[in-house]
Amino acid sequence: MNDYDVWVIELDVPPSRALILQAWLLGEDGLGVIRCFASKSDTDAEKRKQQFWTTVCQREDALDWLKQLPEFFAVTGEWLWRDDG
Repeated sequence: MNDYDVWVIELDVPPSRALILQAWLLGEDGLGVIRCFASKSDTDAEKRKQQFWTTVCQREDALDWLKQLPEFFAVTGEWLWRDDG
C-alpha cells in the first residue's frame, strides 16, 4: 500500500444533506472528494450512500474532519480502492 493510494470512506448521508456535505468539503482544499454511490436499486439505504475519496496518508485527517462537522454522518465502510479494470 502506497501513501497516495486512494482510500474510500463510505458514509450514510440523507439525500437532503448531500450538497451541504460537499460544500463543507470545498473548504478543505485537497482533503478529498465526495462521490455519490451509483446503484440501480431504489431503496432508501442505497440513496443515502456517499463515498468520501481521499488518500491513505490523509485517512486519519479525513476521519477527524468528519467528526468535527456540525452534523453526524455515519461511516458504513472503508477500503483501499483498486482498479481491477
